[in-house]
Formats: sequence, C-alpha cells, structure tokens
Amino acid sequence: MLIGKDFEKIEWDFMGLHLLEPNAMIGDVIIFTLAITLAIKVKKHSKQPVFFTLWKWFFIIFGVGFLVGGFGHLFYNYLGLTGKYFSWYSGMFAALMIELAMISIFPIVEWRKKLQAISYIKLVLSIAIATYIYFTVDLIADPSKGLIVPTLNSVVGLGLSLGFLGYYYQRKIDLSFRYFWISTLILIPSAIFQAMKINVHQWFDRNDMSHVLLITSIALYFAAIKKYYKSLG
Repeated sequence: MLIGKDFEKIEWDFMGLHLLEPNAMIGDVIIFTLAITLAIKVKKHSKQPVFFTLWKWFFIIFGVGFLVGGFGHLFYNYLGLTGKYFSWYSGMFAALMIELAMISIFPIVEWRKKLQAISYIKLVLSIAIATYIYFTVDLIADPSKGLIVPTLNSVVGLGLSLGFLGYYYQRKIDLSFRYFWISTLILIPSAIFQAMKINVHQWFDRNDMSHVLLITSIALYFAAIKKYYKSLG
C-alpha cells in the first residue's frame, strides 16, 4: 500500500503499442457496460416522462465518458492530455442530467425553472473555469489538477440534488428516494482516497477504488429509479 503518492503506471506493450494503465481501462469498460445496461432498463412513465428520460441520458453520458476516459488512460503515450478532456467535460454534463432530473419533480412548480437556471449557470461557469485551467495550467506534471473543477461541480450539484433533494423527496414523495442520498455518502471515501492518494496495490489504485464506489452508487441510483417507477403505479 502507498499513501501520499502513486505507484508507477502499469505499462503494457501490445501489438507494437506502448500502452498504460490497463487496470483503469478494465474499470472504465465495466462502468460503461453497467451504465448503458441501466440506461436501457430505465423506462419512461406517462406521469413523469422527463424524470426518467433525463436519468436515461445521465447513464448514457456517464458511461460513454468513462469509456472514452479509459482509452485516454490506455493511449496516454499517444494522446497525452487530449485523451482526458472529453471525460472531464462529459462528467459535468452527466451531473447536469441528474440535477435536472431531480428538479423536474420538485413539488413547487414555480421554483423548477429557477432551480434549472441555477444548474445551467453552474455548468457554464464550471466549463469556463475548467477551460481556463486547461489552457493556462501545466497539467502534464499533475493531470489530476484537471479534475478539480469537474469534481467540485459534481460535489455541489450531486450534494444538493441527490443529497438534499433526495432526503426531501424521501419525506414528501416516496421512501425510494433514500437511495439517492445514501449514494452520496458512499462517494465520500472516494474523495478521501483521491485527496490522500491512498493506493491499495499497483493493480488496484485509488482510481480503481473510486470505480468500485461509483459502481455501487449508480446501482443505488437505479434501485431508487426502479422503486419510484413502481410507486407511480
């Protein structure tokens, strides 16, 4: 185990290609497969079609973002930071889908557009700040700095939409929403592993641990969606 620093990236020579981090690619493919499977399973409902449609798009954007990110890890020697930008930006759009989905069923209708506007403004500001960082900060020395804005955007957005609204909806709409705020608690250890650079093993580093926790979280998302769907009759 290493704490405070990372293991050397795993190198893999395949068909004349000098590849990196096959473990990250494996985790990203698993997340992609699960996310797309859940997107297919999410159904529209005549009473709340927007909610389910937005969740479907979350799973699609989330899954594709991780798949592309996996190739970014694998072909880093050839793509450099360019291979990471798509996954960084897509993560912000995936968070937006969750925020809009949760807002779409807010009981006070006149507040929905106001909350939606806040989410859009947050996204635009996050993209602008992130883009500024990508063009002005030397990320080659430490690519993890590129995740700062997408991570903060997700922490704020998911904390309010899944955490606060999830708890609020559990009390006002249906007990199934408890899975949403529970999912936010599961991701707390991920932040700790990333911030402190806690790496269990070279083949199971802090990113792999985050993958496991993310898989658990999106499974809880689907559990909440499915139970809420059934509660609508």
